[in-house]
Amino acid sequence: MEIICELCRSVFRLDRSLVKPTGTRVKCSKCQEVFRVYSTKPIEQRKDPRVKTNNLISYFSFNETGRFISHGLGLAFDISKGGILLKTAYPIESGLIMLAALDPKNQLIEVKGSLVYCVKESFIMYRSGIKFIDIDYRVVEFIINLVKGYNYRKYNLIIAIRQKIKDLQIQRVFG
Repeated sequence: MEIICELCRSVFRLDRSLVKPTGTRVKCSKCQEVFRVYSTKPIEQRKDPRVKTNNLISYFSFNETGRFISHGLGLAFDISKGGILLKTAYPIESGLIMLAALDPKNQLIEVKGSLVYCVKESFIMYRSGIKFIDIDYRVVEFIINLVKGYNYRKYNLIIAIRQKIKDLQIQRVFG
């Protein structure tokens, strides 16, 4: 695969098998810049059917000892019983991941996961596969609430658009 140095924009070839699913640190041989390289092909590991969603998710990343690494916001693209696909502006560090979101009743829902892969999708977006840990009623509730929240917002948007169209038609008749 070809990689481009983030600083000097030099192009190099790198064996794809050397790139870990969570990214690999490399050093440019021209300018000595150290940066992380991500595979362009995600590893498909989901066994359960996916459900489309479009929810804003907060994530918190911790290392193996439980020390906080990073946090940020992402967009849940789809979800299954075993995991979630999250799109973020920054790569998620490997380790334990805590996901948090609001349900339709604005109650906080949380679930634990572990990073399976993180790939650079475009110039500014990363796609991360997160596998749920300790699948129990809380994970199932998390999934149900995300899907309900997505469908609730989508349904209300459709109603709002239909009402707007109806109002415009009434204005044309009487306006």
